[in-house]
Amino acid sequence: MFWPRCTAVDGCTGRAAGGLGGCPAHLRPGEVERFTASLRPGADLDLRGVTVPAGLLEAVLDAVTGPDGRPHLGRTRFDGAVLPADAALRGLCVEGDSSFDGATFLGGVSFYDARFFGNTSFRRARFARNASFHEAGFHRHASFEEAVFAGDAVFGETRWHADAAFGGAVFMGAACFDRARFGRDAAMQAACFTGGVSFKRVQVARHARFERARFRHGVWLGPLASGGRIALTDAAVHGGLRVHAAARQVLARGTVVHGEADFRLRLAELDLEDAVFEGPAAVRSLAHPIQGLAEPAGTGPSRVRLVSLRRADATRLLLADVDLSGCGFLGLRRPEALRITGDCAFATAPDRRPLRRWRRSGRAVLAEDLSGDNAHDDRLRTLYQALARATADSDRDRVARDFRYGALETRRHGERDPWRRAGLHLLWITCGYGLRAGRAVAWLAVIIALLCCGASLARHDDRAHDNNRTGGDRAAHTSAGST
Repeated sequence: MFWPRCTAVDGCTGRAAGGLGGCPAHLRPGEVERFTASLRPGADLDLRGVTVPAGLLEAVLDAVTGPDGRPHLGRTRFDGAVLPADAALRGLCVEGDSSFDGATFLGGVSFYDARFFGNTSFRRARFARNASFHEAGFHRHASFEEAVFAGDAVFGETRWHADAAFGGAVFMGAACFDRARFGRDAAMQAACFTGGVSFKRVQVARHARFERARFRHGVWLGPLASGGRIALTDAAVHGGLRVHAAARQVLARGTVVHGEADFRLRLAELDLEDAVFEGPAAVRSLAHPIQGLAEPAGTGPSRVRLVSLRRADATRLLLADVDLSGCGFLGLRRPEALRITGDCAFATAPDRRPLRRWRRSGRAVLAEDLSGDNAHDDRLRTLYQALARATADSDRDRVARDFRYGALETRRHGERDPWRRAGLHLLWITCGYGLRAGRAVAWLAVIIALLCCGASLARHDDRAHDNNRTGGDRAAHTSAGST
């Protein structure tokens, strides 16, 4: 404690008030009147370490209330203070920096429509019951790091004009951030949400950060718009995860979801490397903008671009209308659980068939097959087979054929037995493993042409032989007649 302590009561940690010796909680009635009379709207207030009685808090707020009916304070310090139950701080206007570090709120507290114009800190504060910051406004940095909310925490329609830091905070009740606005980052790394969580209609100017966060009863993020990234790296979710958002990036590396997972995204690059989904998971592209939220400017196509599924694990994984042209699949734990529907784009390899070049850009392949570094990897063949099954419907039949062809190509390049490799080479040359009908027709046309040419030559030889024989007979008959 770096403040002069109260001398009126032994063991009191409260800051001594002026030259009165005791803290405001232990002043005599006349001294309390002198203390409150010295306060004016906009005055600084220092109640560090003070166990504030309900009557004292009301007297202080009355003394600093301005003509607009709001309590106005300058530099405000409540570090280590203990505030009474049902503290009514509605409409509070703090014009300077404010600090509630380590403060304890014994009961419910309401900061409804409060305004904090300076830096604000509730670091390690303890809220014994419900806490409401509904429609509050934070104009500079606000910190709730390592704060504990034993009841419900309401931040609905709260406005942060700068960063909001909730790193390591614990929410034991429900946490509501519906229609909140974050002027920079919403930083909730390593936060623990024991109750339900709601982030509906939330706007984040930069990054929404939930790295290493823990959600005990599921989480619904969205509709949400982020100008940067939504980070769920190494988060753990029990009860299901739903992300309905427009953002530049969505990072879910190492995320573990003990339930269903649903990603409905726009504009974003999605990374699911090392993610684990114990229930069904789905990734879908949103075709239309999210109404009422400003999408990040300068982004590309609205379709989701999935960049990695390496070492991901899901009991069932649905990909719908997703760009997979740059997605890494090697190491996917259950490729047989994939299902791909809609207009999903894949990487393409150049098609050397002249008659096909004008019809489409090339053969559908995996992005990891383009470099050739994984040509002998058996996992690549397994992936091709699984993707062929995942795309084997009427709309994706051509892609399924390309993947079956890719599986056999990978097998041909990786086959070690010379006889089998020779057989695969023969199949590739003659009919494209039975998947290239044009190649088989071409070979059949060549064989027929050769047979026709052979038959024509044979017929020509027979005619020449007959002509020679006929000419010889006639010469013999003429010689015999002359004789």
